[in-house]
Amino acid sequence: MKKITTLIIALMTFGAFAQVSVEEKKVNIDGTKEGFYVSIPYGTLKQIEKELKDELKDWKGKYKGGSFVFVDDCKLKEMGKNTFDVYAKVEENGDGGAFVSVAIDLGGAFLNSGEHGAQAKVINARLQKFGIKAAKSVVDEEIKAEEKILKERQKELEDLEKEEEKMKKAIEDYKKKIEETEKSIEEGKKNQESKKGEITEQEEKVKTVIKKKEAVK
Repeated sequence: MKKITTLIIALMTFGAFAQVSVEEKKVNIDGTKEGFYVSIPYGTLKQIEKELKDELKDWKGKYKGGSFVFVDDCKLKEMGKNTFDVYAKVEENGDGGAFVSVAIDLGGAFLNSGEHGAQAKVINARLQKFGIKAAKSVVDEEIKAEEKILKERQKELEDLEKEEEKMKKAIEDYKKKIEETEKSIEEGKKNQESKKGEITEQEEKVKTVIKKKEAVK
């Protein structure tokens, strides 16, 4: 019962911690800008930076990395005909996971729901989807690593089981050898008794011959 309770608590903890959130707020990327703040529960700074790079490359702009990411002339069908620039930065969360700051320059104004409601919803949904994909990708890598360890442990168990079978067979072989040796000992004892009888008989013959010699006068 205690183990089940612990498992339930662990699952509830994962459920609470594993939420991706997108918040519209001012972000600090090469200065303060209107933007979006994405909280991703899993992954290192390096992992999330890679996921972000893969995501932004799909936005069909000219990608440039550095202290922050800048993508020039992006274009998404859902955002309309005009191109836009993206500023982004990843920061590590000390409690696990990472934060991604994103600002969208529409050309003279940074995207915000107050002035660009429909487009802000598009980016919000896109970033939410990105955050979920990134977190799951990180966990997939963790699953692969744990599965690899699991296979190693299973192989180690198989080796131990094979070793046990080998030792059991050796014991059976030893038992058989002991049994055969014990039979040989019993047979040897019978042969010894038989040989003692032959020796006694022969000793009598020797005595008889000696007496025969002594009888010659």
